[in-house]
Amino acid sequence: MVACVHVAKILPGKREEFKAQLKEGFEAGREALKAFGFSRIVSFVTPETSADDGGLLVTVYEAEDPSVVERFYQLEPVIQQEARAHGVLVVPHDHEAVPKNVAFVDLDLRSA
Repeated sequence: MVACVHVAKILPGKREEFKAQLKEGFEAGREALKAFGFSRIVSFVTPETSADDGGLLVTVYEAEDPSVVERFYQLEPVIQQEARAHGVLVVPHDHEAVPKNVAFVDLDLRSA
């Protein structure tokens, strides 16, 4: 299992709209995301990083392999959604690094 992280700068005044849109999209696609190979997706907003009511969106994708994340960002519906959000809800950015953004510390304290 691997965890890949995606970070995006939310534009001022767009935090709640972006959170709602992202949550709705992930929840609506729950079964498809699972079938695609994701085991867990967790998103956070860190408003403390911004004084302009924006903040950072941090999403952690868990899957068996980083290629799942890479293939996800190549899907046409994902590309279209990203195009709608960039410059409107978030600062434009690319996603090529996301599958490479794997944890450098992964400490599972549930096992002995």
